[in-house]
Formats: sequence, C-alpha cells, structure tokens
Amino acid sequence: MNLDPKTRTGRRQLARNARAYGYYDIPASPGQGRQFQVDCPLCRQRVSAAWESGTTRIALLDAAMDDHLLHDCEHGPQQ
Repeated sequence: MNLDPKTRTGRRQLARNARAYGYYDIPASPGQGRQFQVDCPLCRQRVSAAWESGTTRIALLDAAMDDHLLHDCEHGPQQ
C-alpha cells in the first residue's frame, strides 16, 4: 500500500484512509452552506469541504484531502 503524499496514488490512498475513520457532516447554518470535514491521517488537522450541488461527498472529501496534502500538510511533498 502506497502512502507517499508525493504521488497521486499515495494521496488517493491517504484520502481513502481518512474517510475510513469517518467524516463530519456539519449542517448548514444561517448564511453558510453545508460542510464536510475529515481528519488528515498524517498531521491530524481537520480538512473541510463545502458542499457543491452535483458532487458526491466522497469526491468533495477526496479533493479537499488532496489539496491539503499538496499545500497545507506538514508531512506533504512541499516540506
């Protein structure tokens, strides 16, 4: 199993691992849309994704995790 955040396959597997432990579904509050959140398996930071019409939760969470690993994670490839 490839868990290297430098590769696309590794980031995809890390996103799957993050969802395996569950995700947070935060209902819409006045003035804000629905949010989905998942914890990064490498740094434990909570990653958020805003709900978009026509997109599945899994696709939203995976895209948010991929972006987090590429740009924000302290264990990501930019470090």
